[in-house]
Amino acid sequence: MYHRKSSCLLCHQPDSQIHMLSGCQHASIQNMVTERHNIASRLVIKNLNKGDFGGNIIFTDIGSETRMAQQSLVLPAHVANRTLPQWLLPNLSDTAESAGELRFCSRSDAICILLVGAKDDHQRHARYTPFALGCTPH
Repeated sequence: MYHRKSSCLLCHQPDSQIHMLSGCQHASIQNMVTERHNIASRLVIKNLNKGDFGGNIIFTDIGSETRMAQQSLVLPAHVANRTLPQWLLPNLSDTAESAGELRFCSRSDAICILLVGAKDDHQRHARYTPFALGCTPH
């Protein structure tokens, strides 16, 4: 158990185990926490790409192209990375003051489009449903 009373050397707030793992608000720590999260997300997407739903991924927010390449992850050309596709938010106009902000904040880590309701080969009654994977404020 952690009993030592001290302050964080980076942000000078009271230190504890929780503070060390994810509570420190110092920019360098927050960047490490975000990158740890993105590494895990890239592993999930890499494995999803290998499966039946790999072609259904339409959006990711799992770090830069350089970071993805470091984990040998190459996204298909149809996948948007880090900016939500405009068609996904059809009620936002480009002139709306908050439209740009909404496309760049509180994004899911990935969005897949899943076919639901298809009962026959003709898929007459099928519809596509977005499915979000993980969500963290960025």
